[in-house]
Amino acid sequence: MPAVLEEFEPIFGEPKVEWTGTYSGLGQSSAFVFYVHSPDSSHLRICVSDFRHTTWESVRSVSQLEDMRDSVGIGGSWSEFIHYLVASIKSEDVKLLLEALPDSNDTKSAKLVAQKSKGMPRISFSLTKITGAAASDAVANLSQELFKAFKGLQYLFMEEQERCLQLTKVISVEKVFLI
Repeated sequence: MPAVLEEFEPIFGEPKVEWTGTYSGLGQSSAFVFYVHSPDSSHLRICVSDFRHTTWESVRSVSQLEDMRDSVGIGGSWSEFIHYLVASIKSEDVKLLLEALPDSNDTKSAKLVAQKSKGMPRISFSLTKITGAAASDAVANLSQELFKAFKGLQYLFMEEQERCLQLTKVISVEKVFLI
């Protein structure tokens, strides 16, 4: 089963933020980025940050993910569950649910909730707030991985641009021979 996590490609996204509580969202950032990856073959890590004040994370073992599969009600194989989880996290319906502390600008709890499409089961990760050096390390890691993903996409774009240029040259040469 863990082999699927070894092949897990990092996922980045921007969740829709929803606040609950008396002073919900007062003075808080509303733009967050999440990063889901597998640091090893037996864990899945979720990091959510606004890159300024607030960073949350959740680390799930294969065993915890299997329990999640059972509680969510996704049948089928382990890899089918992971594919469903990935599709849910990549969907447009990913929310960061933040609960405000009473009479405070701080948060009591956070959850990242993803749903592949309406009517389908929800995937939910309770998040733990991290602070200090751990938060700085998490934000640094998220930033570095986001940059690596950007560079990878940039490389693919440049390769595709080169292929288009070569194809344009071939078409130009063929036009000359046809005339």
